[in-house]
Amino acid sequence: RSIIQNPSDFRSHLRQAACFRCLHRYSEAARSAMVAQCLYVLAEGAGLKTSDLIQLYWQAMTQEALSGEVSFSVLYTPFEKENKTDKIKEANKTFGEKHPDYVQHVFTDPHGIHLLPERAESHPGQQYLLTLGFRDKEIGKTVEMSVTRKLPVFPG
Repeated sequence: RSIIQNPSDFRSHLRQAACFRCLHRYSEAARSAMVAQCLYVLAEGAGLKTSDLIQLYWQAMTQEALSGEVSFSVLYTPFEKENKTDKIKEANKTFGEKHPDYVQHVFTDPHGIHLLPERAESHPGQQYLLTLGFRDKEIGKTVEMSVTRKLPVFPG
């Protein structure tokens, strides 16, 4: 109600952000805090420290929203010079067993043989198949299309 009565009051938007945060609706909290910061800068303009604190708040809410919205999972499968097709089928099956929440679209990269991320323990020279599973089928299809499409080659 306070936002409806006075939409340019940054405090009301900041209170709304706090309410959304308590409800674990972090993306809405971030949006409200961003509006509050913009209104504060436009109205007050003097308290840079307060503006910085509001900015830190909406950045934290954005980070919280992103960390809570995991839409995919990853599985690395050791790979050696075997039949690649069979190994991809096996990787997809293993992924489904280990990550049942991410099986709306499962995709193993057929092109690349990957190395593990830097912090993971691996054997030197070991190569891995990268399997991705998605909660949203459309996102998974889009990623697969972008990875598997052939790019044009231009001479020179």
